[in-house]
Amino acid sequence: MKKILMGFFLVVSFFAEPAFAQSTTTTATTTQEVAPTAEIQAQETAIAATSEQSITDQAGQYERASIESVRTALNPTEVGGEQTTVFQVTFLSGPLKGQLRDISSDLSSNPYALQPKKGDKVVIMMQRSGDDWNLYIEGFDRRTAMIWLVVLFVLMLVVLSGWQGFKTALSIALSIAMIGYLLIPAFLAGMNPVPVAIVLAGIFTLLSTGLTSGWNRKALITSVGTMGGALVAYAISLFFADWANISGLSTEDDRLFFNKNPMLNPRGLMFAGIIIASAGVVEDVAVSIVSGISEVKRHSPRATKAQLFTSGMVVGKDHMSALANTLVYAYVGSSLSTLLLYKQFGGSWLKFINFDSVVDEVLRSLAGTIGLIFTVPITAFLAAWFMSNEMAAEGDTSHHGHKH
Repeated sequence: MKKILMGFFLVVSFFAEPAFAQSTTTTATTTQEVAPTAEIQAQETAIAATSEQSITDQAGQYERASIESVRTALNPTEVGGEQTTVFQVTFLSGPLKGQLRDISSDLSSNPYALQPKKGDKVVIMMQRSGDDWNLYIEGFDRRTAMIWLVVLFVLMLVVLSGWQGFKTALSIALSIAMIGYLLIPAFLAGMNPVPVAIVLAGIFTLLSTGLTSGWNRKALITSVGTMGGALVAYAISLFFADWANISGLSTEDDRLFFNKNPMLNPRGLMFAGIIIASAGVVEDVAVSIVSGISEVKRHSPRATKAQLFTSGMVVGKDHMSALANTLVYAYVGSSLSTLLLYKQFGGSWLKFINFDSVVDEVLRSLAGTIGLIFTVPITAFLAAWFMSNEMAAEGDTSHHGHKH
């Protein structure tokens, strides 16, 4: 097993996407010398600090508020005394906590044309303007609804699955914590996104399988099989991203983020996203295959590696078609508004199929599905090989133990 894990890391190193964006500057007659390491580090630190401050200045800060009243007033900036809606809010957090402020419902202060009612909780974006603040209604405060949805989710898991459901909820919580405290900080620190994503995908699988089924060889094989499928998805996406000239900047949010963080590589983060997104579906197939082969071996101890592999392939094929559809449907659902917009305005098919966002979703869905397909033979082979050897070793031990 250790040799296989080392092999995965070696393969990843061959496909490694640079952690930072590549930039070169050349002149016709001169070649600039490379600055000393200390100077380069100082420049990178200054760039990072400037980018962080720029983002902070542009985004401002977000605080909670409650709508106290809604009234109609004349807009002094409009010719003719046009009326506008004014929301009086009480801040529930931040530097203005406890204070009453008025926010008009014009395009600049309420860009999403929200119509909150008295008693609603909203999110206010605050931008410093001299000694005062510019205030904007950003959206509704939906935390209470989200918290109760999470509570309902965990409750249903526990009620229907008992202790197993609680362990599943715990594994999900730990995986989310790892994404927030390990994955994202590692990316922002400039670590190569692809190896980090593949390794953490394996850790996520090992964690969830270990908590729900036990910390044993089955969990380890499932984890390695998931990493194998994710690695195939990455290799496919890397090849076709180069072929299709995909930059990884498919949305305005992507462009804004990478404009503020020019040292990060958008393609590397795109590949990492493909790996993480496909890992969950791939894990389901890997778990089913390993469990199926384990049961076959338990009921038929004399089954050969070939027979175990065939059994695993049968189990994998049964799950593969349904999960492939699931993965494709998930990506289609996420881009449904784009599809509707194309259909409504009767745009050019040539233009539509070459949209960055469309190509990005096609790459994600099909590369993830191909990774899912390859997970079946990879996991079936690993499970058949190691479980057969494990049973053989137990048989040899039992035989020698009874020999006098």
